[in-house]
Amino acid sequence: MFIQTEATPDPAQLKFLPDCDVLVEGALDLRDKTEAAARSPLAERLFAIPGVAGVSLHGKSIIVTKDRGEWRHLESAVREAIINHFLSGAPVLRESSSSPQPTEESPDRFRDALRQVIDPELGYNIVDLGLIYDVTADEHGKVRITMTTTTPGCPATNYLKQGAGESVSALPGVEFVEVTLTHEPRWTPEMMSPEAKAYFGIRDEGKW
Repeated sequence: MFIQTEATPDPAQLKFLPDCDVLVEGALDLRDKTEAAARSPLAERLFAIPGVAGVSLHGKSIIVTKDRGEWRHLESAVREAIINHFLSGAPVLRESSSSPQPTEESPDRFRDALRQVIDPELGYNIVDLGLIYDVTADEHGKVRITMTTTTPGCPATNYLKQGAGESVSALPGVEFVEVTLTHEPRWTPEMMSPEAKAYFGIRDEGKW
């Protein structure tokens, strides 16, 4: 089995591309061992590797997030776990997890999908940049996203809105996505996550 790797804008994440399908449709983001054990034998196997802090399963790829260690040490262990899983014939998802449905109580999976959208000017994901103001979903699979851009008239506005809509539309159970753009309140660097601030070298009071 052949597995390629691809860097991501987040140095804590690495994308693995096996030469087979991972999911038939949608995506699944898992943030801890307990969730992985309940939903995905593949993710459970990956979480058993010391240093793995997150697993995101997509149609053709697996994105692994680390919380410590170097990729030169972790990469081979992740490759081996993926290969062993597929050679074992075990399913990627547990049967009860094959079609997760969006609910008002599950915004995290939408935000995880939105993290795959990268602002082309800043080179960082739109969630941790603070561009996503709100995400809600109803029992009918309709998801509403309220977002902003770093400046009014940003040339990447249409690209970011389209990317936000497409990333969430790909999730299982999502029937319709509505993306609303607002500049109230106006975006400031203080809206970034601590990780994004550290990445851009932002100190206290939003100073670069």
